[in-house]
Amino acid sequence: MAALFDWGLDENGDLDIEENDFTYVLSDQQHIQDTIEAAPLWWKQFPGDGVAIRRYEGSSGKIQKLMGSMKQQLQNDGYSCNNPDIVQAPNGTFTYNPNATRL
Repeated sequence: MAALFDWGLDENGDLDIEENDFTYVLSDQQHIQDTIEAAPLWWKQFPGDGVAIRRYEGSSGKIQKLMGSMKQQLQNDGYSCNNPDIVQAPNGTFTYNPNATRL
């Protein structure tokens, strides 16, 4: 499938500006990250989109449910998501690799 582009974002999530102009970058990684961090109803035009990973922080025994939600949401967005890798740190936060590629 063709590569998709969007406005670039900096490490704070703000529009990235270089040499007094907006950057234009491949958008798949940012879209995947936004989908995982977003919660349902965040976007008016896509009310069911979002995994809401922050809601799982501090919970125990929810990694399988989280992986299922991540896989389903990314597949709904047109990605192939094979065996997402999620690790929960002792403080309850997650490190994840969705292993997602655009179909």
